[in-house]
Amino acid sequence: MLRRAWFLTALAVLPLSALTIWAVVRPPGTVVSRVGAGPREPGEIAVRAYTWGFSPRVIRVDPGAAVRFAVVSDDLRHGFAINELGVNLQLVPGQEGRSPSVTVNLPPGRYTIQCSVFCGLGHASMKATLVVGDPGPSPGQILPWLVSAVSLGAVAAFAVVARVRRRHDGEAA
Repeated sequence: MLRRAWFLTALAVLPLSALTIWAVVRPPGTVVSRVGAGPREPGEIAVRAYTWGFSPRVIRVDPGAAVRFAVVSDDLRHGFAINELGVNLQLVPGQEGRSPSVTVNLPPGRYTIQCSVFCGLGHASMKATLVVGDPGPSPGQILPWLVSAVSLGAVAAFAVVARVRRRHDGEAA
C-alpha cells in the first residue's frame, strides 16, 4: 500500500513540475533576433520588457558585430543588463531606452540578459539569453525537457495501467 502511495504521489508531482519547467524555461529554439558581423554600422536590436520577461528571449549575435539595444518596458520600471558587454539600461514604462553602440568582443557562448531593477516576485526569473557565435548545445538546456518528457510518459503509462486494471476487474466480477 505504501509503495502505491509513493507511486501516485510521484505521478501527481511530476506533471506539475514538468508544466512549471515548460512555463519558466522556454524551448531552446525560440531565437527571434539575429545581428551579423559588421563593426561599421551597428545593428539595432529591438527588445520588449514586460512583467518578468523579455521578448525576444534569445538574441543571436555574430562575434565582432556592433550592436545597439532599443528596449521598451510595457508595464513597470525594469532594467536591461548584459554584464559582459557593460550594458545596463534603466527602463521607464512606455519610454524607449537605447544603449550606446557596443562591439561584441566575446568568445562564442551564451550570456545572460537580466533585469537589473527589482520588479516584484518574478524578478529573479526575468532573463533572456545573448548567444554569441555558434556555441553548440549546452547539456543544461536538454535536461529539463528530458525530465518533463519522461514524466509525461509516466502519466500516460499510469493511465494505460489504470484502464487495463479496470477492464480486468470488470471481467473478474
